[in-house]
Amino acid sequence: MVRSIAAALLLSLLASAAWAEEPDILTRLRNEPLTLFDWGLAQLDRDMQRAAARLAAGEPGGEPPRTSVVYSWRERRVLLTLAAEVPERRRTEAECTTLFHLAVQELTVGAPQGPYAAGWYLHHAFQPKGHFWASRFEDIGAKLLDAVRLEVALRAPTHRALAGDRRQVRCRGRLDAEPDAIAVELQG
Repeated sequence: MVRSIAAALLLSLLASAAWAEEPDILTRLRNEPLTLFDWGLAQLDRDMQRAAARLAAGEPGGEPPRTSVVYSWRERRVLLTLAAEVPERRRTEAECTTLFHLAVQELTVGAPQGPYAAGWYLHHAFQPKGHFWASRFEDIGAKLLDAVRLEVALRAPTHRALAGDRRQVRCRGRLDAEPDAIAVELQG
């Protein structure tokens, strides 16, 4: 009898020790560090995917453009990319800059409209809802506009690219860039 009580007690202690070593999922998640930078990149990624889906909705049978959000530590910049597969006749400088501005318009849809919409959007993308950090820094939106770039690429559809069609158009700039300030590059 004493042995069975001792064995039950030992098993109970081992089970509680094993449980204590592995915290529940919420405790584990609470212990993971998350920076405002991580938060902002996640928000930008989500917003880029939503913008691409809304842009594709206007195209009959069109697939959403591919998107990405990448931090380049060498340049100390965040690059938002949107790559669309379009027919050759639409791979033009004008089409690229139009898509660039449409993408910015989709990203800033909830922002107060005007010349500060892009800065307002970036400021709020890096600010968790209900967080107090906004008043600790001056002019966050303007500083983020200097650090974030959008690049739009117009490429050949996959079947055309495999057949040798390498022509593409890229345009890049700040989210608040005027049409003449967007850098355009023709390749192929």
